[in-house]
Amino acid sequence: MESRNRKQKQESDSPLDTLRIERTKLTQDELAMRCGIPRATYQRWISGKTEARLTMSQLKNLCRELNIDRIDELPSDFGPPKRSPNSET
Repeated sequence: MESRNRKQKQESDSPLDTLRIERTKLTQDELAMRCGIPRATYQRWISGKTEARLTMSQLKNLCRELNIDRIDELPSDFGPPKRSPNSET
């Protein structure tokens, strides 16, 4: 299993998921579970489909799991950056 993980370099357009990848060895499912966030909700946040509305308990758990000491270390938006209509793809 370790060799499979080495082959799969994780990347994300989501600032929240980037923090998960950089600061933990947790999968999306594991992080969501440890924070008391439904997996589908976490995935909607990082895809930008919905805006995150965390309970205080979820926020504290998320900061603990991501080793965040100050709230300003969390991104303001968890989803991928918004593209302007004039930007080239």
